[in-house]
Amino acid sequence: MELRVKINDNFFDELKNLTGVSNTTQLANEAFVFLRWAANESRKGRIIVSENEDGSDEKQVVMPSLEHARSLTD
Repeated sequence: MELRVKINDNFFDELKNLTGVSNTTQLANEAFVFLRWAANESRKGRIIVSENEDGSDEKQVVMPSLEHARSLTD
């Protein structure tokens, strides 16, 4: 499947630099794989969080797409 999207050049360049992924197709594939994983976890009723290595300063990832997936809980 071919996909065309409009993304701010600065945003995309920053993301490529941050991840070290210079290939646009690879970067898009990795982003979609990560979103699929997060959506499947949300559908199972799990929450996606980011925290420091010591477990402190926990932040929950909140996105409309993940909230929708959560509503599909079995």
